[in-house]
Amino acid sequence: MMRITRSALLEVMREDYIRTGARQGAGGEDRDLEPRAQERHPAVVTVIGIEFAFLIGGLVVTETVFNLPGVARFLVQAISWRDYPIVQNLVMFISIVVILSNLTVDMLYGVLDPRVRYGG
Repeated sequence: MMRITRSALLEVMREDYIRTGARQGAGGEDRDLEPRAQERHPAVVTVIGIEFAFLIGGLVVTETVFNLPGVARFLVQAISWRDYPIVQNLVMFISIVVILSNLTVDMLYGVLDPRVRYGG
């Protein structure tokens, strides 16, 4: 995650508007423009959202291998018992969790990047 964050941040820091803003004093006297661009960088949020979805998908393997009780292990047991209503409900639950995490990431874009506006 750190490598992706670093490469995305270096790419943004080479943009013309960052250099132009820094030359024109957009950072202010006491504050440099680069830390301001770093703290409002949405690529980090994107990577965290994608990693969260992969973690949810990997729960099946983790809970099964380490014999941990949880939703994913219950899903594996329901599949082996051929209890299809439980399988459908658990798959729907996991999908809703992933969709809500993606929605949260998309909503954070509006907060982090002033160029992104929704609706209206």
